[in-house]
Amino acid sequence: MKCSLRMAAPALAAAALALCAPRPARAAAPMRLPRLAGPVVVDGAVDDAAWRAVAPVPVVAYEPVFGGAPSQITEIRVAHDDEHLYLAARLRDTEPAEVRANSLYRDEYAGDDTVGLIVDPFNDDTTALWFYTMPTGARVDGTVSSDMASGEPDWSWNGRWDAAAQRTRDGWSAEMRIPFSTLGFQSETGRVTMGLSVYRWLARQSERHTWPPVPPRWPRAYAKPSRLRDVVLTGVASRRALTITPYALVGYSVESPAAARGAGRRAPDQEAAAYSAGVDVKYGITSNLTLDVTVNTDFAQVEADDEQINLTRYPLFFPEKRQFFLERAGIFEFPLAGDGRLFHSRRIGLADGKPVAILGGARLAGRVGRWEIGALSLQTAEGDALPSENFGVLRLRRQLDDPLSSVGGMLTSRVGLDGRYNTAYGVDGTLHVVGDEFLTLRWAQSARSRRPDEAEPARWLDSGRALAAWERRRAEGLSYRAELGWAGADFDPGVGFEPYQGYRSADLSAKHEWLLDAGAPVSAARLGAEGRAYQRSRDDALESAQVSPFVGLTFASGDEIEVVSRHRREEVWDRLVLGGEIEGIEVPVGRYDFHRAGAALYMPDGRRLRCDVSVEAGGFYDGYSFSATLSPAWSPSAHLGLGGEYRFDAIRFPDRGASLDAHIARLRLKLGFNIHASLSAFLQYSSVTERTSINVRLRHHVREGTDLWLVYDERLGGAAAAHERALLLKYTHAIAR
Repeated sequence: MKCSLRMAAPALAAAALALCAPRPARAAAPMRLPRLAGPVVVDGAVDDAAWRAVAPVPVVAYEPVFGGAPSQITEIRVAHDDEHLYLAARLRDTEPAEVRANSLYRDEYAGDDTVGLIVDPFNDDTTALWFYTMPTGARVDGTVSSDMASGEPDWSWNGRWDAAAQRTRDGWSAEMRIPFSTLGFQSETGRVTMGLSVYRWLARQSERHTWPPVPPRWPRAYAKPSRLRDVVLTGVASRRALTITPYALVGYSVESPAAARGAGRRAPDQEAAAYSAGVDVKYGITSNLTLDVTVNTDFAQVEADDEQINLTRYPLFFPEKRQFFLERAGIFEFPLAGDGRLFHSRRIGLADGKPVAILGGARLAGRVGRWEIGALSLQTAEGDALPSENFGVLRLRRQLDDPLSSVGGMLTSRVGLDGRYNTAYGVDGTLHVVGDEFLTLRWAQSARSRRPDEAEPARWLDSGRALAAWERRRAEGLSYRAELGWAGADFDPGVGFEPYQGYRSADLSAKHEWLLDAGAPVSAARLGAEGRAYQRSRDDALESAQVSPFVGLTFASGDEIEVVSRHRREEVWDRLVLGGEIEGIEVPVGRYDFHRAGAALYMPDGRRLRCDVSVEAGGFYDGYSFSATLSPAWSPSAHLGLGGEYRFDAIRFPDRGASLDAHIARLRLKLGFNIHASLSAFLQYSSVTERTSINVRLRHHVREGTDLWLVYDERLGGAAAAHERALLLKYTHAIAR
């Protein structure tokens, strides 16, 4: 493990060739996108005269078997006018009553049939915008980055566009209209080349029709920007957008403190009226560079965090849910090993899960030529245990001649009015070596003000972080990843997340997937293994290691099963409490070798009633444990959706007479009155913290950016036996130009 960084040196030399690699040629010459000959009303009917002159694109079956005969007739047309890109779809179905139409919510998928459009407006082969709609007319949009390297888009982005859909006697139909100001392309001559693909998803059959015909050799290959079809638009110009969104909030809150220690009595409830106002401004400086300015930022409508129980030695990671930070979040990514990252937006405006007021600030995000640019500066108010602080982030990334290769850097700062500071910087590069082979290199460094108990500042190397990874990005056939990492004992990014310091690590994985022919009950099979190891830098001890072989099957029905075996070694060298300090269970210092096995079943979203199940059991340190998770969901109609999750962990240490039973239950209720009005309720309970939380949100969505929210939030119980309750009314009103 000591030579882990030196092992990456030969890869650096080989990867240097990627810097001069030519841009890969497209398989076909660009296709001229038709211009609409007349006006189009976006009502989902696809009956305007202008559509008759536009030929449908030739879709093919993508899954469950690529190239197979589509089970239904799919007609998708794409065209443009002076200011918009349009899609029209007639989606026939031999069983129209079985068309899945389960969601009436913006940005929420619930097992619906869909029709989608993916656009690479800059034709850079790495980024794209994703739009899709459902038979209810509900809309979902997101962004693609790094040529879909992760296989997952970012669904947090919200653009301004329109969609409508209708159920028909022979299926359903839909239309989309996307303003050029949302696409953000650059045009000086009126001629623009974009990458484009379209698809239809039949949920109950787990069947997808796509154009162009890209084989599923990579994760979500139909959405990879480098595999989209080049199309040319003529006589068009980009548009700049300006949106001003003020908000007003009123409400009431009650907080009941815990009983006084040793006295068995409570302090009086603390009641307070809540009222505030603020404004967000979004301005398109260029067609793809946006400035956001925020004053007195508020997140009252954000759903509560999921309850978690920590059964590991590492701190828990909570994902970001606030829209301001989620939008264009891919530009600000600088991932480290696992959940680690140089920038984690939850460090801003939150302290121990409690909100800290954000007075205001600005964010700049977008693209200029080959450069991706992200800059952020926010000022928080003084909190109970924190001074007023300024948070700053600067992220730059440049695409090389090979569009799949890039280099970049990041700088973060956290400065308090009390004089304390924390800064961090990082440099990184992703190099496309050859074929599907990629090399990733990252280095990060942190610096902070000296603590009162420190005689001298940390050494430069001790506050560093390094990572080198070689991977083959494939879905079909052989794929693998080998990652070596190192973290100094004093590496501490003040605006990031690093779960562990002072170690060297190796993370290896390999998988082979077979895509089977049509007619077989199994459509895909995979066999692989994952392994990881952490070695303490101070004494070279192997602190944690795990090897996990697995096998998985995907059936033609869309069901998936996976079986895994885990072989672990853990060395506990300091006090370790599982499940929390109050109700948790302690693991003695020592070295442990144990084995576990698990299985999981995942059902397709297209089923109205479904339930994912996973179980795992086996050794656990000096005892054993059993865990099970059930995730049922029921979508009887577009107006009602129920989902839940129940997790049970049973831990036993017979030799010590110690045990822990942990339960977490979650229930989500969705009521959609129409695409403008909805109610959602989120209830959860944790037996370890003995806490129940309720989050109810009633929303009336007028149009993009204009919403009325009524939010009720309550937390009961917990170790301190306190409760909190709040009722808030918030109105936002977008003024767009």
